[in-house]
Formats: sequence, C-alpha cells, structure tokens
Amino acid sequence: MPAARFTPPSAADVYVVCSDDPLLKLERTRDLIAQGRQKLPEAEFLLYTFSDLQGFAGTNLQAIENEMSDPGLFGGERIIKVNLKDLDNTAIDLFKLVAASFRPGLFIILELPRINSTYTKAPPLDPSPLKHILNFDQAPAPAKKGAKKGRAPSLETRRKEAMGYLRGIGAHIEVLYPPDDLKQWITQRGRAYNLKMAPAVVDFIAQSCDNNLLTINQSLQLMELLHAGTGSSELTLDEVETYFTQDARYSGFELPQALFNRDSLKALSIISSFCSGQEMNLQAALSLLIGRLDESLMSVALGKEQNIVRAAPQAKMDFFMKRNVKVRASQDALLRAIREMSEETLCTLSQYLSEASCALSRFDSEGALRALQRIALAVNRDVRALSPEL
Repeated sequence: MPAARFTPPSAADVYVVCSDDPLLKLERTRDLIAQGRQKLPEAEFLLYTFSDLQGFAGTNLQAIENEMSDPGLFGGERIIKVNLKDLDNTAIDLFKLVAASFRPGLFIILELPRINSTYTKAPPLDPSPLKHILNFDQAPAPAKKGAKKGRAPSLETRRKEAMGYLRGIGAHIEVLYPPDDLKQWITQRGRAYNLKMAPAVVDFIAQSCDNNLLTINQSLQLMELLHAGTGSSELTLDEVETYFTQDARYSGFELPQALFNRDSLKALSIISSFCSGQEMNLQAALSLLIGRLDESLMSVALGKEQNIVRAAPQAKMDFFMKRNVKVRASQDALLRAIREMSEETLCTLSQYLSEASCALSRFDSEGALRALQRIALAVNRDVRALSPEL
C-alpha cells in the first residue's frame, strides 16, 4: 500500500513575512505583534536579528532554542520576531528548529526579503523526524528512510524542504508586493494622516521619494507634524517643496550619516530636534528613527560581508541604489562605516537598536529614546566603557 499522504494540522501561530519593501514588512509585522499580544497578553516579546543567530563557527540557535523550549509550570509564553537577511543556511536551520519546537504559548514572526513563489508552494512535510534533534547548530539533519548516501542536497532543495517543514505545522507564508497604483496609495495614506493633496502634490512626493514606500510614508508622517499648526487639512505644493529642501536633520534622514561619520554630537542633536515637542506623536517619531537605523546597520553588515569597499564602481553604485542611498555624502559615510566600524561596535549598535525597538513595542518612549542616545554615543567611544544607565 502507498504511504498515507501527510496532512498538516490546523494553522499555527507562525508567520513568514516576505517582502523587499521595508514598509510593507514593518506594518505587517506590527499588526502581527499586536495580534500576538491580544492572544498572549502575558507573553515576553523577543527580537532577534541575523547577527544574534551567529556564533564563532556559523549559525548558533541555542539562545532562541532555549526560549522556545517548554518551561513547564513557570510559564513560557513568547512573542518572537526574527529579522533574517535571506533564505540562507541560517534561515533554513531556524525554520527546521521552529517546525520541531513549536508549541502552544509561542507566537513567531519570521521576516525575510521577498522569496520565489515556488518556495511558498513546497509540499507540507511531517516535522516529527526533526524533534529528536536538540541543537540544530551541532546535529545533522535526519536521514530519510531508505535514502542512499551521496552528494549533499542543493541549497534549492534544502530551502524547499525547510519551507515544507514550516507548512507541515500550518505556518502562514505571506509574500507582500508594492501597490499597483502608487499615486492612489499616496493619496489614501495621506488621508490616514489627515492630509488632503492635489494630484500635483502627489506627483511631487512620488518623484521626490523615488517611489520608495517607506520614504513616502515617513515624509507624510513628518508633514502631518509640520502641517498640524496651519489650521488647514490641504497640503500645498509650496509646503511640500519647502519640506524637501529644508535642513534634513528635522526629517531624521541624516541620522545614519552622522553616526557613520562618528559625529556623536550631531547625532544627538538630530535625535533631540526630531523628537522634542512631539508629545502626541513621539511614538511615530521614534519609530521612524528606529526604522532608518535598522536599514542602515543592515547595509553596513551586508557591505562588510560582500566586501563592497573593494568592489568595482558599478557594483558599489548598485549596492547604494538597492538600499536607496543616493546622496553622495551618505554613500561616503556608509562606505566609511563598512570599512572602519568594528564588528564589536556593529553588534553593540544592533543590541541598542533592539533595546529601542523592544521599548517602543512596550510603549516605553523614554526607554526607546535613551537607547537611541546610547547608539549616538557608542559610535565615538569604546563600547565597553558605556554605562547602561545613560
């Protein structure tokens, strides 16, 4: 008799959110975190970045594995978000770990760049054979019954297999795409921020932001703050032009450049100027700064990994354009960080950024602001001398 086809259980609280657009990922994962908090109000929120999952010899999932394990009577509800840079070996090992270790009381969000649709259609696989593996960093994958020894499976095969294990526990796999009608999206987003815009204003914003959803959204949020005292809901073309030509420190866009140039004083000034006097919108302001820094630190990490400093000019330009770094001064600052920033400092900045993000998720604006200030100081000091009570 042929083997019975594996039927996955009902949907699990595991979400794989895939997109190349940071805003789409940010907003979807924010909604999922809120959903997780509603379902697990006592859960601890944990955020992991790619660097958090790296050890001296490669992938190290011990810390996240410990958090996922069942603590018995002591309670162990967790909302876990993991930012992954690619569907690489780290992601593959993590997917298997999640499939093997998922239990009630966990709400897991795995964030990835956009993936090929063939992976989302991988057939569900029974994760039971994975459960005897205690540590995916040390143990090999279980051999299939009757399998012959030979060449190791290709990366493509392992990707589909890992995705199949996630589908085997009922994980939700979402691939998010930019809107088809960008101008309509800008108009609708403007209404959400109480801004009415004529078609000429919408065109100007789209061109000035180079069709980047995150930049457009950040700009609209800031324009709402600047426009609030005018007494009018109509955003004029003159106001928009003024916004895009004003000192960039009021938009927060220059914060990564100040950090990468090790100008702590300017970085602190940008943070202070941007966040002061915005009592009702401080959460939005902090969210924008955290988002900008998250993109920038990821660019530094990828630049180091790809040795972009030694790359050909066209490869460098492609690297910049893919990350929407178009101003020459910002490009120079990013290259300097890739070339000079130590791994220790990069890890420390990522840690402080995680603290800021976690504080913001708890609506602790003061804690998030202090974590950002520590980042500003860390770039120009010995990180070991920094006091956590800053």
